[in-house]
Amino acid sequence: MPQRFERTRVGPEFREEMQAGFAALRDGDHEEAREVFVALLERNPMMATAHLGLGRIYTAEGDHQKALEHYQEALSIQPKLAPAQLFSAEAREQLGEVDEALVEYEKAISLNPSAGGGYLRKARLLGRQQRSDEASAVLDEAVLHSPQNSKLRMARAGKLSKAGSQEQSEAEFRRAIELQPDMWSAHFGLGNALLRDKQYGPARDALTRAAKLAPDKPAVHAALASALSGLQEHARASRSYDEALRLDPKNLRFIVGAARARSAAGQHKEALIVLRSVGRFSSRSPAIQKTTGDIYLAMDRPSDAVDVYRAMILNSERILENAPDLVTLAQSNDHTDAAAYAQSLQQALSAYLQAGSEKVKSDPKTMRERLAARRERRTAG
Repeated sequence: MPQRFERTRVGPEFREEMQAGFAALRDGDHEEAREVFVALLERNPMMATAHLGLGRIYTAEGDHQKALEHYQEALSIQPKLAPAQLFSAEAREQLGEVDEALVEYEKAISLNPSAGGGYLRKARLLGRQQRSDEASAVLDEAVLHSPQNSKLRMARAGKLSKAGSQEQSEAEFRRAIELQPDMWSAHFGLGNALLRDKQYGPARDALTRAAKLAPDKPAVHAALASALSGLQEHARASRSYDEALRLDPKNLRFIVGAARARSAAGQHKEALIVLRSVGRFSSRSPAIQKTTGDIYLAMDRPSDAVDVYRAMILNSERILENAPDLVTLAQSNDHTDAAAYAQSLQQALSAYLQAGSEKVKSDPKTMRERLAARRERRTAG
């Protein structure tokens, strides 16, 4: 009589071995886990969970095609195995099969509508595809089915914030904090939302809590410094920027913030020392140059400010190509009043940089390219 294999469940005779395989997988011992799952499938090739385990190993190793094959095999044996459906969708996403991944995420959600994983991954994929309205709808549905899931609340809060729904966003962040008070990212998200709304006091409180929960996150310290600067607490802001720089020493945004905080506290020379600490390549960045000029202006050294502003403009291919009025201003020789000329250059540069910042924020692709270029510069420096 041919051997009859169990199609859907792990029999009690295999359960201990299956648990050992997944324990090895959690510990990062892929070879041990592989041996266990392969041995189980040799004894019973219809064990869907063993295929799931092998798929997780291949996913961890970056072989998403092989992982997909095992997830699909698991689903052919046990079509309602929700984790296999979720991981299959993830594998398709990694392989660039966006439409197929979205379909499979929806299947995973239908198999377990109270779980958050499928909703979160589908919403993130839609967001990366610039389909924000659809992503928001997915998260609205997710919260309807799982209102006590703090991660879903967090994701929904982030979407609401990007859409400009500040009050709703802040309410969602607070709900996430209520559900999981020690989740640093929720305090961080709330603090950033309050910062955007210029509520510096509440932002400081939220970000102080985030910094206590996640002292190793440089972005948290920098955000706290920004809130403190908004409250004119420049000495404290300097210390928070310094902590961010201790954790991420080459971050130009933190360096600029630290310098500006010192300058605002009247420590102009110290601010210039901070700016001069960057590498030769980074010293040519627009943010560093603009801040240097601003500090010279605050020191009542308008001629030095003019020199920096003009060099910044005339050495920038982007400005030369896109801002003819700014170039004309920089090339002007009619500036007998150095202070007035420096201020006109400062204002014109500020307007140009602000317009560029708004354009980048409205174009996620440009933002990603700028971030990639910034990482390359930091590596080169």
